[in-house]
Amino acid sequence: MSREKTTLVRMKTIKSISFVVLLTLLVGCATTFRPWEFTNVKEGMDRAQVVKTIGEPDRVESKDGAEFLYYSYHEAYDPTSENGLQASQVKRSMKTRNYIVKMVDGKVQTAEEAQPSSTL
Repeated sequence: MSREKTTLVRMKTIKSISFVVLLTLLVGCATTFRPWEFTNVKEGMDRAQVVKTIGEPDRVESKDGAEFLYYSYHEAYDPTSENGLQASQVKRSMKTRNYIVKMVDGKVQTAEEAQPSSTL
């Protein structure tokens, strides 16, 4: 095989590998949490129903006989909504909303939004 063909094959291989890596990273960072559906989580639902309604939790914790499903949602900054913000102010204006679902005996006991926090 000529040197030019070898170089071309290597470039195509690198391109393909780069695409697969990028796609994997994008899919891995995607969240399934749907905060707009949180109000549809009702007392008495089982875990499978909760996950079907709002997605997989960010983390799960067991304590005092209960299972806690923790969700968080990072609001995206919309530059058209606030004029005159500097780059350093943009980060401070973003909010993180936290949600907690408390499961007892496999059923939802409470589902609530925790206090929003600012990201610094």
